[in-house]
Amino acid sequence: MPTTEPSPRQPRRRGLIALVSLVLLVLGLPAGVAHALGQAQAVRDPVRFTPAVFSDPMAGGIAAVSVLVPDGWEATGGIEWLPAWSRAAAVSTYLRDPATGLVIAWLPIQDFMHFPPPAGFSVPLGANYQGKAYVPPIRNPERFVEAFWMPSVLGHLQGATLVDRRRVPAVADGLLAALGGPGEAGAWVLRYAYDVNGVPWEQDISFALLWSEANGITSWYVNLAWTAAGPAGTIDALEGTIGTVVASRTTTPAWEATYRVVQRLFYQGIQQQMADTVRFGELLAQHRAESQRLQEAVIAERWASQEGIAQQRRDVLGGVSNHVDPRTGTIVQLPSTWDTYWVNDRGEYLLTDDPNLDHAGTDASGWRRLQPRD
Repeated sequence: MPTTEPSPRQPRRRGLIALVSLVLLVLGLPAGVAHALGQAQAVRDPVRFTPAVFSDPMAGGIAAVSVLVPDGWEATGGIEWLPAWSRAAAVSTYLRDPATGLVIAWLPIQDFMHFPPPAGFSVPLGANYQGKAYVPPIRNPERFVEAFWMPSVLGHLQGATLVDRRRVPAVADGLLAALGGPGEAGAWVLRYAYDVNGVPWEQDISFALLWSEANGITSWYVNLAWTAAGPAGTIDALEGTIGTVVASRTTTPAWEATYRVVQRLFYQGIQQQMADTVRFGELLAQHRAESQRLQEAVIAERWASQEGIAQQRRDVLGGVSNHVDPRTGTIVQLPSTWDTYWVNDRGEYLLTDDPNLDHAGTDASGWRRLQPRD
């Protein structure tokens, strides 16, 4: 079970766990949160992160998205293809810690456009126009959450109190750099407070907005949208664990290549064919060679950009540090307050306070130590 992320240099006395937990319960925190926070005063058991991979049946069952899951957590994920929209697909991922109630999930994203309607223009606000939602640009992050997510996946936040609003300029700068042209961007983490059956809860919503104008048309987008929710205190207590999960989620090169093919088909104007399940599979089979070429391009792009992405993630996600995976030479973000970090042949990561832990006595998975990367 994942624990909080205290300094490994703290005094380690198991007898304090019960006392700390009791005090926290008196203060009104649930038992699971009190236990997680109370572990800060104890010798911590190793924490393991195991990769979970979710497939895409519509794309021939290929592995589509992966995420690191802490031991004991529940994880689900999937792909929904959206042939009528320029986004083409929605990638959903949901994780929950039964011990504390903490939830991490990725939010729906969308492309938008707007322009002054000419005479005779009959597209209503919010409708699909050329694959984008016809909506005037929203620049206030709270207003965007209220307008886009609260009517659907975040309905429980209607009436919640906004208690914190933090800008994340590194994310906004990265979006502008990727745009490669004139535009504006903003990125935020909004924290809301509310009650669940009389228990105080908090929820962080992290997302970015990008706006670009040309020829009287405003194109704008929501990106990098995810959320974490749990009993008050849980998000801060498990900051490093949350950061590791968020940083680890990625689509596979094979699925990313398929996605790029589908986007090209969308812009070729064959959305109606893609809406048919059988025809969708036939189209992907016809473009298999192109997908393979694109997969090689995706791998090259990710390798070339991993240093910058890793640095940005470490700057943005609290409680994580960069480490080099000796199996692949790639950089992984893991909670920053452990003494030693290990990885095995199955891609599982083990975080311990014991540099001499005998993994061979546990299994024969070829554990190797990770090195920090500044």
